[in-house]
Amino acid sequence: MIFAAMTAVSAQAQYFAGGMLGVDYSDSKNTYGTTSYNRPSSLSFELSPMLGYYLSDNLGAGVMINIGMSTENDRADNPTKDTSFEWGFGPFLRYTVLSRGDFSILMQGGMGIFGSSSKYVYGTTTNKGPSSFGFDIGVMPLLSYSLTERISLEVSSNLARFGFNVQTEKTGAGESQQKYTETSFGFGVDSYDFFRSPYQIGMIFKF
Repeated sequence: MIFAAMTAVSAQAQYFAGGMLGVDYSDSKNTYGTTSYNRPSSLSFELSPMLGYYLSDNLGAGVMINIGMSTENDRADNPTKDTSFEWGFGPFLRYTVLSRGDFSILMQGGMGIFGSSSKYVYGTTTNKGPSSFGFDIGVMPLLSYSLTERISLEVSSNLARFGFNVQTEKTGAGESQQKYTETSFGFGVDSYDFFRSPYQIGMIFKF
């Protein structure tokens, strides 16, 4: 309802979308002479769509969703399978600080909530694993390059960062349940670590 109302009062609104889809699978085996033995395998899946709109040429708003799942299987006679599920959700604002030709520098800030759950399966026995829940607030710079009028390439890095994060992890249940809470806060600029800083490259589609 908020998005619809803001779009209605802005004649220059332009929608944009992006995101990430990833699937990873690994498999292995040992061979001794003519005999082969299966070794552990793993499968992971992650989907992170993003949808938003520009209220003006410089100001945009949107929401990001993250869903992920991973499974590891040791493939023994009584196989142990570890499965985890992760999710996240959060709105964001982005502002174009500087624009020169096809290049632009943006600042994007947002907040979100996230969580995870897991389980362990040994043979026919299933046990609940650790679960977590948390929220974060962060601001990061983006470098954008317009490939066409409607497609832009964006790069983000930990070169500059500011953020606040609270995460709680629970293990076990009942009287034996253990809870671990971590709070972190950080900001800074690290030009020395530029080429080693984790970075992401993505594309934005406007329509």
